[in-house]
Amino acid sequence: MSILFGVCQAAGRAVEERLLIELGRATDRYALDGTSIRASGRIGMGFQPHHTHHRSNFESQPICGERGTMLTLDGRIDNHSELCQILDIENNLAADSLIVMAAFERWGEGCFSHFIGDWAIALWSHPEKLLYLARDHAGARSLFFHQQDGDVFWSTYLETFFHGGKSFDADEVYAACYLVGQPVRDRTPYREITAVTPAHYLVFHENGIIRRPHWRWMGKGRISYKSDSEYDEHFLGLFRQSVERRTGPGAPILAELSGGMDSTSIICMSDRLRTERGALPTDLLDTVSYYDDTDPDWNERAYFSCVEARRQKTGLHIPLPLLSEDLLPAPIRTLWPGKERRVFENEVLFEESTRSKGYRVILSGIGGDEMLGGVPTPLPELADHLASGDLRRFAERALAWCLVDRTPFVHMTRDAIKYFLEQYSDPKFAPGTLPPWSTTKLRQLLRTSIFDASEEKRSFGIEPSKIGNGRAWWILLATLPHMNPGLTARSEYRYPYLDRDLVDYLFRVPREQLLQPKRRRSMMRSALRGLVPTEILERKRKAFRSRAALAPLRNSEARIARLLEHSHAIAIGLVDPSDLMGAVHRTLHGNDGRWTHALMRLLLFEIWHEGLREHAPCLAATVRVETFVA
Repeated sequence: MSILFGVCQAAGRAVEERLLIELGRATDRYALDGTSIRASGRIGMGFQPHHTHHRSNFESQPICGERGTMLTLDGRIDNHSELCQILDIENNLAADSLIVMAAFERWGEGCFSHFIGDWAIALWSHPEKLLYLARDHAGARSLFFHQQDGDVFWSTYLETFFHGGKSFDADEVYAACYLVGQPVRDRTPYREITAVTPAHYLVFHENGIIRRPHWRWMGKGRISYKSDSEYDEHFLGLFRQSVERRTGPGAPILAELSGGMDSTSIICMSDRLRTERGALPTDLLDTVSYYDDTDPDWNERAYFSCVEARRQKTGLHIPLPLLSEDLLPAPIRTLWPGKERRVFENEVLFEESTRSKGYRVILSGIGGDEMLGGVPTPLPELADHLASGDLRRFAERALAWCLVDRTPFVHMTRDAIKYFLEQYSDPKFAPGTLPPWSTTKLRQLLRTSIFDASEEKRSFGIEPSKIGNGRAWWILLATLPHMNPGLTARSEYRYPYLDRDLVDYLFRVPREQLLQPKRRRSMMRSALRGLVPTEILERKRKAFRSRAALAPLRNSEARIARLLEHSHAIAIGLVDPSDLMGAVHRTLHGNDGRWTHALMRLLLFEIWHEGLREHAPCLAATVRVETFVA
């Protein structure tokens, strides 16, 4: 993805060109297509393009409007044709940034709700002296900001903020969330650097910041068709559109093929789109599949090989162990936790395996499980029937699920009522969900980070399943890989299951369309029959890696002991040392594997801090600058 960076200085000050050059130098190693900067009074913007789709070649940013508005855009506006027609733009080759500028001049800050696609925007409105930072509905593009002495800095990547050897205080709330796998929302490891909230835009003015949503993550209203086939047809059309939007002409695309239903469905749909245009097997998308022979529970070879045989094209197969037994920091400084030496080595292996093809885009199946009924629970559907007062329908559906799950009807009713009530109250941590070494301070920090449900409570008329969808949405966004960028190179990730049109539809269909007793993903399976191989479409849930997580840990007890002896998490009061080592021993050698992943996160956190102590900031290459000074 392209890199945006810039600064808005306090009133009465002017941005100097050398500051923008310094900011650009911090990310120059990822700027494959050069750097452009523009300064005008108190505003300065930089743009480092990463051309990935054919329309990105039309861009020349930063751009300025007639009224002094300045803009940079990273991303892809998928509804550009529709917007050009509405905005009376006759040039079919108009860059997306020019469309965004015209939309702002027509609708003001209301323009952000009109943009469908993957994007991040920095926009300066000169007449109002307002700075806007915005991200698309799913946050498919990263964007961070930092305020200092009346100035606002922003960038796609954290490296920009460390220009000139700057340092920042650690954010203990972020650390607490990271240690237990709680979504960090807008936080970063650094207290003074914050992410722009997905589905929102920020307005910076002289007296502070205003945050407003431009897209609602709880679908209002319900789509109601007469037959299941109508739901299937609508889903298939939107899924086709989503894949087509993300696999059009441009830079080479590498599609992840895990052997599961999500990634396979994307690839099969892409194959159909291309073969309809006369493509041969060699013209289909390239794929990459990861495997780990040390974990028999995570052997996906049979499944992704089945897909490869059907499409007559073999992809890359890359071994991907979880952890190294030495548990050492990466050899370069990392700004995010979770990147130990094995992760770095895996990235190097990936780069060596793909360098000759020049891939700039990775197509990911993340989101399919969450959006399409992959979690087999009837509670959201049953809670909706309770909310509507349709007790007859509630009884029918609850009984159907009881027969499948062998759950007593009274227990099913109790759980449905509990779920119903929970959707209209603040989220809480259930007893036993936090690792035994958690301290009171960690619990207190987590309570301050829990998603503010006040908007849902004010909207009591919204169905419980839609509130649950909204909360699950934010958990899903926290898992997107582009938010924890690579160390050696940074590809653009695309997520077909997070397409705005598709998500809006899935959030409004009846829950029973997505999930049936004995039939999870019922609509998806029905709609994709004949497109996706039956072996994939009808397989059980994809395996998860389990034994591979414990093997290197059991062989590294001495290293683990040394890490925890100098634990930063203990030093800042988030981990109780009296409970830690006993729990670690039980996890590694006992029968209780509940805290395996929590232990891994703790170790990765400690390895990261060890690396911060050992490594100086990364050196950047000389910046290539094309300068425009207003």
